[in-house]
Amino acid sequence: MEDIFYAVLALHIAGKPINKENIIAVLNAAGTSINEAALDAMVTFIESLKEAQKKKEKRHVDPRIVEFIASELLQQKTQTKQLEALLKEITKSAETVEETPASLGPEAQSQIGTPVVEEEMPAASSRVYDKEAVREEDRAIAEVPAEEAGAVSQTKGRYVYGVVAGKETVNLGKIGIEGNEVYTIPYQDLCAIVHNCPPEPYQSQDDETIKGWVKIHQNVLDEVKSRFGTVIPLGFDTILQPKDDLTSPNQIVQDWLKEDYDRLNALLEKLKNKDEYGIQVFYEPQVISEIILQQSEEIKKIKEEMATKSPGLAYMYKQKLERAVKAEMERLAEKWFKDFYANIKKHADDIVVEKTKKAEKGKVMLLNLSCLVSKEKVETLGEELDKINNMEGFSVRFTGPWPPYSFVTELPAEKR
Repeated sequence: MEDIFYAVLALHIAGKPINKENIIAVLNAAGTSINEAALDAMVTFIESLKEAQKKKEKRHVDPRIVEFIASELLQQKTQTKQLEALLKEITKSAETVEETPASLGPEAQSQIGTPVVEEEMPAASSRVYDKEAVREEDRAIAEVPAEEAGAVSQTKGRYVYGVVAGKETVNLGKIGIEGNEVYTIPYQDLCAIVHNCPPEPYQSQDDETIKGWVKIHQNVLDEVKSRFGTVIPLGFDTILQPKDDLTSPNQIVQDWLKEDYDRLNALLEKLKNKDEYGIQVFYEPQVISEIILQQSEEIKKIKEEMATKSPGLAYMYKQKLERAVKAEMERLAEKWFKDFYANIKKHADDIVVEKTKKAEKGKVMLLNLSCLVSKEKVETLGEELDKINNMEGFSVRFTGPWPPYSFVTELPAEKR
């Protein structure tokens, strides 16, 4: 937040237009990371001042803006005497506002407050803020227009893609859903990967649109993995939002990271250098039946007896033969499942048994597994699956690597 104040001051002194694009240009030139929430709040505040100047009005600032700026300053530990003096000036002006404006309902009135910075804050920067250099008209205080307040509310949510290890705020560019800018929000040595969004789910009647969103979600996780390594993936449409107007959206994300810190760290350790792979094993009943008829002595005997019987009795023996083949196939399927599972498990760090699905015509799905596999074990796992795939009547589908969704049980963030 401090950097944004200085960027605005630099533009003012240089006589350049003070707008979002120019503020970003100054911050980029200084090599400073951008806090989108704080930037949006500052731009809204500046635009409201300009509007007031055009109308030649001198109106008081909504104290909620002061509260937001103060919370952002405290959150980022931006502690300078000069900024404290600025806040006190704004606060002093805000205190003259009526405590319960008629235009606000009881619920909104209860959220209005004036921040008070009681302790002296040590300087955290060698840069000096010269408040005397600020023009008097730049101190005009105005309310945020309704349309601008609506624009701010459109970014009160934080769409969370996943969590990685890290301590810095990093901008990943406009790679998110609907071209949103993706960045990290750090807490200690954890970072949430997010973009700003409205505080509501992504919804569409068009299936292709939804598929596109899901694909972008996956692409972001792939990019994050390439840059940070291990990532804890969250499900599509995981959105965090403040429960009130006094808490910044970024703070809500940090509160979640703090609340679930131990569990997230344990998950990162478990998933380190591992990926998820899907394994599905199929068999063809018709082929397996022929093998059973050739190998089972009991079934061979039934078949031989059937050949000596009259047509009426032969029909009954045929039914008996079919039941015997079916029973033998079920027995073998249970054995295959145990054997295949045990052999696959040797090459996996963890396995989740998924529900079997309807297979293509002429095949039955025997196993449907999600496997967490270390990078060094992938090759030996592939060799084991080749053995199964080469068995007569069997086939294997091996997919991946994927983000390890199956090994990330529902996190508190996904319930909010």
